Amino acid sequence: MAEQTTTERDRLKDRSAPWGPLTIVDSLRLSTIGETQFATLVLEQGIPHTAEAQWETSCSSLDDVLPHALTTTRSARAQSALLDLEALFGERALALVVLRSAIAHVRIAAAEQALIVDIERWLRQCFPVAQATPSHEVPVRFWSCGAHGASRVSRTIAVPEFGEIAGNYPQAVRERLGRLLSPDFQPGEGGQLILWYGPPGTGKTYALRALGWEWRNWCELHYVIDPEVFFGQRADYMLEVMLHDEYSVGWEEENEEEEERKWRLLVLEDTGELLAADAKERTGQGLSRLLNVVDGIVGQGLRVLVLVTTNEPLQRLHPAVARPGRCAARLEFKPFSAAEAAAWLTEHEAEHGTKTDYEGVTDATLANLFARVHGYELDPERPVGFGR
Repeated sequence: MAEQTTTERDRLKDRSAPWGPLTIVDSLRLSTIGETQFATLVLEQGIPHTAEAQWETSCSSLDDVLPHALTTTRSARAQSALLDLEALFGERALALVVLRSAIAHVRIAAAEQALIVDIERWLRQCFPVAQATPSHEVPVRFWSCGAHGASRVSRTIAVPEFGEIAGNYPQAVRERLGRLLSPDFQPGEGGQLILWYGPPGTGKTYALRALGWEWRNWCELHYVIDPEVFFGQRADYMLEVMLHDEYSVGWEEENEEEEERKWRLLVLEDTGELLAADAKERTGQGLSRLLNVVDGIVGQGLRVLVLVTTNEPLQRLHPAVARPGRCAARLEFKPFSAAEAAAWLTEHEAEHGTKTDYEGVTDATLANLFARVHGYELDPERPVGFGR
């Protein structure tokens, strides 16, 4: 260890830590040097109060905080700045801001505990929370399980209003979807299940995107990329996502009366094997954990809904899934009848300037109708097996 100069010893003496001399050992990487510097300054200066917070942000630049930066780092996926905020707030205060995947990760240290909330409020002004935009875009959080537990990435995706796509569903499906996506829909207490089932190509994913727009004022979209891990292999991963706190305690208490905390919708697409009658044999405890989330002890007190989509027919699903009081909504996505398919084709051929041959039109999925309008040849279904 290099010998300290008189100036360094005086500085440490003036701001000595209450726990005495420490030796800091860290695995140093340039991409995370800000974290090491933050920890070093907190310990050297004996700053007693620290906090962490993270939120999705629409800001992609550190420009607003660079006048206070001691150091900055930038990599292909992230950028960070270590801030000295003593001149701005009048007390010893540091903040480390990391922008990664449209999420602001912040660490704050201050001489006074009350100052933590003030600094976080200022940082949220510099890095505004991502919101739905007038151009029909909403933020979506994508979850996956990594080497160090739950990991998320935030993206803003384009979404339609339900009115724009309502005509792409048969009348019975359209009416039930309209009630679910209505501003009057209210989730019940605790976790609840929303079950969408039906053949591939019936428009479940487009309906999900429209739901993200219609529910934007009271519900956030969280998409689980690896549901088999979420409900099967890693119980700790499920709990980390379910109990994830996006706001620091101080900020939540400060704003409890100003803004009611939003619900979260956990989306698990194409997850029929978790709900099948033989789910326990196929996926272990996945079904039990799912049911515990939607109306068991795990889901109690959480503002969480779980939307599961599956291509499996309802009769193949476990009877416990559709038990009364468990499903906030259960909706079957059906193909168009022959008459509805012909009416849909009549409307859309005018839009695309095409002429469609209606001869032989039968029940059809939305995907098949779009393919027909755009002139794609549909391969006939082939029987499975060795027969010719």
